[in-house]
Amino acid sequence: MTSITKTAVAALRRCGRPRRGTETERLDDLIVAATRVFLRDGYDGASIDRVAGEAGVSTRTIYERFKNKADLLGAVIERLVERNMAGVMTVEELDRLEPREALTRIGEFVTGRARQPDASSLFRILATEAHRFPELVAKVRQTAKSRIDALVIAYLRGQVRRGSLEVADTERAGILFMQMVCAELNECLLFGSAEGVARLDLRAHLALVVDIFINGTRPGQSRPALPEHPTL
Repeated sequence: MTSITKTAVAALRRCGRPRRGTETERLDDLIVAATRVFLRDGYDGASIDRVAGEAGVSTRTIYERFKNKADLLGAVIERLVERNMAGVMTVEELDRLEPREALTRIGEFVTGRARQPDASSLFRILATEAHRFPELVAKVRQTAKSRIDALVIAYLRGQVRRGSLEVADTERAGILFMQMVCAELNECLLFGSAEGVARLDLRAHLALVVDIFINGTRPGQSRPALPEHPTL
């Protein structure tokens, strides 16, 4: 349970309204309603009044749980991130697969989740409002992007130890792989419609990315030395 969710549940317990279901279930219903409003109306068009009407509660009920509309958006996005990360494979599961299959599975997971209509629409809202909510953007990157990057890096390190791949800098290579996977997708997320993103077929793109990466990390090839990481 995220920090925002914990705070909201505590507020529910304090107000003690005799409604059906547990505090967590009632909070989940509220966040689901808020998600519909943000997706339908965008951040600027959404309001606490509209969310209250959608959820069938009073605005006071919402303000007892969330400080403002931005705080509510944070809960909506955190819930989406938690849901989307629930099915990610572990390093142990990936280690049973050869590199081409493992990297393809990771790419399919990331692009598949990002193409879901609610995920793509909320991504666009977050990207548009990033200047207003830098802390929320940083939290999303930490909980989603950093976790996937760390998974790829850990897998690459294991394959280097086994001699299946030859990578001088697994951290840089893992991040670069994910950037290659997401490049076309991110452009579509930013500039395309949610419906268009949902119909996007990235199989050829992903296959080429994995092919380039595997060919570039095959053991026994002569490679130039990498420069040191820049010092900030």
